[in-house]
Amino acid sequence: MSENSSPLGAGGATTCATSSATGFCLVMKKPTKINPKQAATIPPAITTSLDMNCPSRQKNNGRHCITSESPQRLNVRRVQRLSYVMTEDNSSEGGVYSTAFRRPRAFPITDLQPRQQSHNRPPMVRLLPFLDADGPTQMACDEALLETAKVATLRLYHWTPATVSLGYFQDYSSIVANLPPAMAVVRRITGGGAIWHEHEVTYCLVGVLGQDGWPERVRDCYPLLHAAVQAALRDAGAPLQRQPDSIGDRRYRDEPRCFASPAADDLVADKGGKVLGSAGRVRGQRVLIHGSLKLASNPWDGEAVAGCGLTFSAARSLLQVALPAAIGSTPEAGTWTDEEMTARQRIMQQRYGDDAWVVHRRGPRP
Repeated sequence: MSENSSPLGAGGATTCATSSATGFCLVMKKPTKINPKQAATIPPAITTSLDMNCPSRQKNNGRHCITSESPQRLNVRRVQRLSYVMTEDNSSEGGVYSTAFRRPRAFPITDLQPRQQSHNRPPMVRLLPFLDADGPTQMACDEALLETAKVATLRLYHWTPATVSLGYFQDYSSIVANLPPAMAVVRRITGGGAIWHEHEVTYCLVGVLGQDGWPERVRDCYPLLHAAVQAALRDAGAPLQRQPDSIGDRRYRDEPRCFASPAADDLVADKGGKVLGSAGRVRGQRVLIHGSLKLASNPWDGEAVAGCGLTFSAARSLLQVALPAAIGSTPEAGTWTDEEMTARQRIMQQRYGDDAWVVHRRGPRP
């Protein structure tokens, strides 16, 4: 840029072609839309000028140009408020990248933002604090996140005391009749079979289908997440196999145990026994996936369950990295919001305040 370049709105008449090798020319279709308020959204650190005679190769004669020698200083989100067409000024072709900044998905941010590390970092998944609690508390936490979480969220947890969780459609009395006396029982809002939660790390991942790396369909989440965990376990020296096809009682009636009937893409041990499985629930486009990574079996499941070969702490560390990585994200420590805490308390009271939900599946619609 020349030293006599005038600020935006000052009516200068410098050329739109910049001497900088990395300069860009932002060509405005409707210069009348630039008003002082909009002009103020462009950082003053950028040297700008007005030019009624843009280079002919841009085919924008008679339209104002805004030029910058430091395009990496340009705040893309602010510029997107205006109706610009962007052309690359250091190209003999002057190629148009986007017809309007009002369509940010079509906007090549990497071309305007050389500092790719800061602007192209993987999306973050909020990692909530680890929780050791009873079944109703854990299920209320998961449902509250599905209902109110504003960002993709992961939480890992452990059940105390050991608890059997029933799938949404399962019959309470027939299953409880075969459990040890006084065994804690809870009902999930997700489908599938009954799970004995004791020697395991349980996870809950919440997000929006079709956004931030999530598949469009919930059924595509399972192979995606399980493959990431499988790869991480292999790197940790604990190789597992993916179940090729679903087997066993898929209605979980004659065989109510989830881990006795592996589904396709569940992780299983070479010598038999299911190690990892997940279940999901969708509300609109919002999705909840929770599942169990087993460390050892229990008296009820016997050989139907196999451990992954890791310690509790190692399995926990592995999941908090592998699950976000499956959707192209990284974990970032976070906390519960007030809205989420309020939802937890409400769900605890409405759904788990008595036995109606667990025994009869009566209560608020999941």
